[in-house]
Amino acid sequence: MLAIRRTGAVPLPVAALALVLAFAACSNDAFVPVEFNRDDVDLAALLDKLHAEVRLRPESSVAWGRLGMAYEINDYQEAAIDVYRRAEALDGEAFNWPYFRALLLAKAGDVEAALAALDTALEIDDGYAPGWLWRGSWLRDLGRFDDAIAAFERGGELGAESIANAGIAQTYLRQSRVEEALALLAPLAERSRHPQIYRLLSRAQQALGNVEEARIAAARGRNAAPLEWRDPRHVEKWGFLASYGGRLVHAEQLLKSDQFKDAEDVLAPMLETYPDDEAVLANLAMAVGRSGDMERAFALVERGQALNPAYYRFNNVLASLHFQQDEYEEALRHLRKSVEIDPVQAWPYERMGSILMRLERYDEALAAFDQALQYGAEKPERLHYTAGMIEGARERWPEAIARFQSATTVHQAFTKAFVYLGRSLAEAHRFDEAKSALAWADRLGTHAEDLRSARTRLAELEEEAGPERAP
Repeated sequence: MLAIRRTGAVPLPVAALALVLAFAACSNDAFVPVEFNRDDVDLAALLDKLHAEVRLRPESSVAWGRLGMAYEINDYQEAAIDVYRRAEALDGEAFNWPYFRALLLAKAGDVEAALAALDTALEIDDGYAPGWLWRGSWLRDLGRFDDAIAAFERGGELGAESIANAGIAQTYLRQSRVEEALALLAPLAERSRHPQIYRLLSRAQQALGNVEEARIAAARGRNAAPLEWRDPRHVEKWGFLASYGGRLVHAEQLLKSDQFKDAEDVLAPMLETYPDDEAVLANLAMAVGRSGDMERAFALVERGQALNPAYYRFNNVLASLHFQQDEYEEALRHLRKSVEIDPVQAWPYERMGSILMRLERYDEALAAFDQALQYGAEKPERLHYTAGMIEGARERWPEAIARFQSATTVHQAFTKAFVYLGRSLAEAHRFDEAKSALAWADRLGTHAEDLRSARTRLAELEEEAGPERAP
């Protein structure tokens, strides 16, 4: 999925920076200073409104808490900690303010203070599972393992069993209680298939001397993202996202996850404020086009190109829109224009390769994929695999073998790449190597039908080769 980032903020004079003072209702007039750009008009309007609320109702925990959420979500987190503390002091029964303060303190590295704030929150509501998961994580980091396990167990009782068990297993590994960790991780990996679980499983298997099992688990955990859990208390904060950069990043994330209507809802109001902004225009065109409003999408790009014809991402958007309409030659034209403007992009070459493959222009497709790999394609194993499939379809077995070997080198848990590596080796009468590749695919435990088909073909080729076959 193509997402468009703004290449850089427009430079603004220092005079354009406004120092905003959120005055606390304290006898010594303590305040929380926050610098922001007044040309970011939506953020300015939001903060002006929230500061007015605090001045009008300085005794209101909710008013201070709303200001704290606005500061946090717009990346003024140090100031948010102080504002949450003020909100908490005004209402000792409000869970959110000590809870949000705890998370920000932990993020800032003050784990002991974070635990103290979290304990305050959990005294108010001890039935909130994410709070116990955070408590377990922080206690584990401090080496207080028994307390960490107890916290994770409480989180599991409250409905977060899988994440809690992963936390307990990680704590066991820190204590060298490897067999207990393995007993939790093996079934958890089967259920969740989360890369981080596989990485923990690999550590446990390695510690027990199970080298092959550790290698398989490590391959499956190659791109390990951190374990995360849903935290509903944070949802309200998104309503206070107002800064240009924050909203643009949020919209790009929505585009990448194919939430096109949601991205449009973020970007359309931004266009009213920033009518000539290239990144907003390009991202909005992508969002509305993928939602089906092609006429508006093309109009937005046309408007953007009239402002800056050298902004190459407009060509990327046009290529996507034409591709969506099966207008492949037109899409290729815009992709070539994009790389004329900025040659070191991976995405246009990757999309060129996909289109050229559909058009059965295989040599050109392979050249495009190689360019994408040169410029840092996001998933290189997929390009190597696709190139291998092209070469295999043309029965160019040495070239196919090389491509599939590259795919499996990049991603050692890519089952289908091992399957087709095995098939290609079999076609080249390298039967023992084919069996080895298929055995590894079997150990990975997915795509059973593809594996059965490859083994059937291997048996046929071996039989055809007869007893004089090369080893």
